Amino acid sequence: MMSEDPTITDSKVSFAKKEYDVTDIGCQTFLCLTSPLHFLPICPGVLGSKRLILEEEEAVLDIQCQLCSVHTRRPYGELGSVDQVNFLCCMGVSSELTKLMPLFVGCGCDGAKVSEIVTELKKRMKLRGDTGQIIRTEETLNEIKHLRADMHEMKSNMERIMAHLNVPTQEAIDR
Repeated sequence: MMSEDPTITDSKVSFAKKEYDVTDIGCQTFLCLTSPLHFLPICPGVLGSKRLILEEEEAVLDIQCQLCSVHTRRPYGELGSVDQVNFLCCMGVSSELTKLMPLFVGCGCDGAKVSEIVTELKKRMKLRGDTGQIIRTEETLNEIKHLRADMHEMKSNMERIMAHLNVPTQEAIDR
């Protein structure tokens, strides 16, 4: 894993790429042991290695299994609610990235890693998701206000120049 803190450059926050091995070994072992009761181990994406990659603007879930590979990519603003979920004694991460199947990291007992992933996703969502979009919109609105003030000043300067050169105004021409 790379550095924890985002770096700020020219009022834009920059995050380092982070990668987590989120293979749910405990869940997969349980599914294999109970497979005579169901056929979940043959469903694509259930078995295999799973990696969560947190990029600058998006979260990526990469699943490699025997039958297929799944590569899901979502911007942080589309992750919805990111939560720590509990099932019996197991802890996992739930978001729109995984839909209805939370990620139970390792054997399901690694609460510190789950908390770290949830915290990191929420931090990135705050600055890249809807809240970040609101902040950027407010900054754009302030820039527009400054541009309007500059335009008003330029218009008044132009009117003074036209009056000094005795150039008729549009209203005078229309009469």
